Amino acid sequence: MGFSVSLDEGRAACAESVDAFLNAVDAFDELGLLGFSRCHGWTRLDVVTHVLAGWQEMLGGMVSAVDSEPTVDSATYWPSFAEEMASEDPVAVLMSQRRRTASYARPASAVAQLHDVGAALRRGVDSFPDRRCLWQQQVFEPGDFLTIWAVEDAVHHLDLLSDVPAPADALRLTRATVEALYGERLPDVWSDEDATLIGTGRLSAPDDAAVDASRLPVLS
Repeated sequence: MGFSVSLDEGRAACAESVDAFLNAVDAFDELGLLGFSRCHGWTRLDVVTHVLAGWQEMLGGMVSAVDSEPTVDSATYWPSFAEEMASEDPVAVLMSQRRRTASYARPASAVAQLHDVGAALRRGVDSFPDRRCLWQQQVFEPGDFLTIWAVEDAVHHLDLLSDVPAPADALRLTRATVEALYGERLPDVWSDEDATLIGTGRLSAPDDAAVDASRLPVLS
């Protein structure tokens, strides 16, 4: 179930995912951002402000270097996160996100802050040292830390229902993460986007697919 990624590979995928997400957001006008997303109960703007909050948290992890042994990798982080969130009331979480989004006077304000934080994040990704880091009480190798964020960005890029293509390297790593958690390769006929959407529960596996649908999704 483990899956670890080198710093160079994680850096490239994470940088690509940030740029692609910003491009996808910029493709919508303000009314478009208020339209629905793939996430139940979320508008596209809710997705934007969710990612913005995540990027702000990520910056904290990037400056928290430690010498401790890793506690998770690119794949095993996700079950630990799901376990931590299992007791959360999904409706309360959804309403909390809505309040966060409503704190912006209009969509353009959130997008402007997303670009400001994204610019800082890109500088951090480009200069991220080859040191383990601490985030959410977990210790990561640097490549694995950047990879979980490339995965997060790629999934939420798809949630925007944008015509801007999702980042290829990040989707490839998302598929690899899903396969590591699933425990075997997914059908070759599935694109990386298909594997991502099915592996995260955004789509159901086709009835004729040679997979055990009861084991999906493996992350959300």
